[in-house]
Amino acid sequence: MPVPEFVVALRERVGTDLLWLSGVSAVVRNDRGEVLLVRRADNGQWALVSGILEPGEQPAEGLRREIEEETGVVATVDTLTGVWTLPPIEYPNGDRAQYLDLCFLATHVSGEARVNDDESLEVGWFAPDSLPPMMERSRVRLDRALAHDGRVWFLTGDASIDHVYADRGSDDAQDGYAGRPARDETLATLRDGDREVLVRRAYEADLPDIVHLLADDRLGVSREDESDLTAYRRGLAAIDADPNQLLVVLDDGGDVVGTLQLTFIPGISHGGAWRAQVEGVRVAADRRGSGLGGQLMEWVAQESRRRGCRMVQLTTNKSRTDAHRFYERLGFVGSHEGYKLDLGGARPPAVTDGVAP
Repeated sequence: MPVPEFVVALRERVGTDLLWLSGVSAVVRNDRGEVLLVRRADNGQWALVSGILEPGEQPAEGLRREIEEETGVVATVDTLTGVWTLPPIEYPNGDRAQYLDLCFLATHVSGEARVNDDESLEVGWFAPDSLPPMMERSRVRLDRALAHDGRVWFLTGDASIDHVYADRGSDDAQDGYAGRPARDETLATLRDGDREVLVRRAYEADLPDIVHLLADDRLGVSREDESDLTAYRRGLAAIDADPNQLLVVLDDGGDVVGTLQLTFIPGISHGGAWRAQVEGVRVAADRRGSGLGGQLMEWVAQESRRRGCRMVQLTTNKSRTDAHRFYERLGFVGSHEGYKLDLGGARPPAVTDGVAP
């Protein structure tokens, strides 16, 4: 891809030394809720429109320029959705760089999407549930942006962006985004005999293991799809964007052996009390009976108290008699009758207003 003239001038002075550069990327949507993607000429992969800011250039203006130069699309830049520092990368010629990336939501105004310069092989609009195979870093930005609820996503402290990238092997290794989570964000430590098992926040790299756990029983096997993780990725992005949602895993030396989702719900009844809702509790078949499930639910109670909740609630299928006995042993009481309405497999509508479905 063309190198900006100011970067060429800097390279004449610093050689291959690490450069700190400012970049912008865009999740551009049209009135059908589709997103604009380009297939890059440098690596043949589908990605978001992105570029390097010129010195002194306003980020929104630089992004609007990049969108039009690369795709022929005129767009308004609407809102900032994410700010993050990407890991350092080294190009084939030995040049090293590290980017601060600002990701924005943008809206198509005019212009037919087309290959408009030599940076792209193809340009097209795609429905969020029918995306082509994408560069991992672009897909993470896209998921975060489509789950945007008005708050800008960012990392704090010593957190690394590496934890949001799946372990995809050589395809993403060229961009420096391969590997398992770099930072575990441990929430609690449980015991299984002489082994320590961590309760930690779930990452995208964990999704294949999580979905396998959800599918590994007589009810889940017919409703989960381990072959296509697209919808699960959108779900995780929405969970991560909501401070009242938490998806956790049990991590035994890098092996995911359990999971659950915890939702903190504000309310009016019971004197305006908050409550915690537990969903998707699973422990690997070969670890059941080890005491991990009970310890995990004890942590749920502790975390819920810490969050100011008055009660913890859950539902479990009437056919899961073993689960009923498990929860009753932990002090849960079957005090209510649960009802659910099946909406016929309806999918969330395409996002058109910047709010996660």
